[in-house]
Amino acid sequence: MPLLKGNIFESLANKVWNGKYADDVGIALIHLGAAGWVLSALAQILMLAHNKDIDKKEKRFLIPQEIADGVVNVGLYYSICQIIKNIGDYMSENIQYMTQKSNDFLKITKPDSRSNLEFIKGFAETFRNNGITTVKKQRQNMSAFLDGTLNYLKGKNVPENFTPGADFKTAFENLAKGRTLEQQIDLVEDVQRNFNGYKNGVGVIAAVGASILACNIITPVVRNIMANYSQKRLMRKNASAVQVEKPSTANVYYNKTQFSTLRYPMPKSGTFSSFKI
Repeated sequence: MPLLKGNIFESLANKVWNGKYADDVGIALIHLGAAGWVLSALAQILMLAHNKDIDKKEKRFLIPQEIADGVVNVGLYYSICQIIKNIGDYMSENIQYMTQKSNDFLKITKPDSRSNLEFIKGFAETFRNNGITTVKKQRQNMSAFLDGTLNYLKGKNVPENFTPGADFKTAFENLAKGRTLEQQIDLVEDVQRNFNGYKNGVGVIAAVGASILACNIITPVVRNIMANYSQKRLMRKNASAVQVEKPSTANVYYNKTQFSTLRYPMPKSGTFSSFKI
């Protein structure tokens, strides 16, 4: 029975990892970091809720404040990391920077004087429009280009009525020069692995750098601003409460119908009345 449980857990872990994170370690780091912030906030809230040394009135303020703090921490961390990682992914997918293998592959296949970016964008769009690639996101041009090229060579997802253009034919003729179909497929798969590894590395660096920026610079500043605002609001609330609870001067200090001259009844002493010069 323990072996069965282990197999179920292992199978679930492999399914989650292979389904989403295997090709994008950077997003895995971001999600794990966000989960850590969530667990940290929950621990703080539970500690406050079950701490008997903290007054209930203080808990009414501290627990909502901790919830707001947790939302800020998680929201800022995830947003900043995701934005910076998206920038890194965009630069990789649109070949702002690329590896030598990717560059060499484009030199082999590119049929004309178009820029590398124009070339892969055009082919990626052709593959998307005809359902040859499963990469549907518009910003993932290099991934769509390599996936579509590989599927086209394998005859996978290619519509029967697909009519390639002249530049399309020329690109695959260039790829086929001196290579068998199996060698072409091996070449594209090698370039694809190289690109995915490069993109993964950029994603990891972007995620780690963004987490440092979020955790150590931006989040503490925003949290301090919110804490100062909450403190001032609490002080105003307490001051208002004191004013409301303060008794009315007319009722406590004097009543005009009873006292005509004195607000406070002064104690009488015979000391000065018996003193004679």
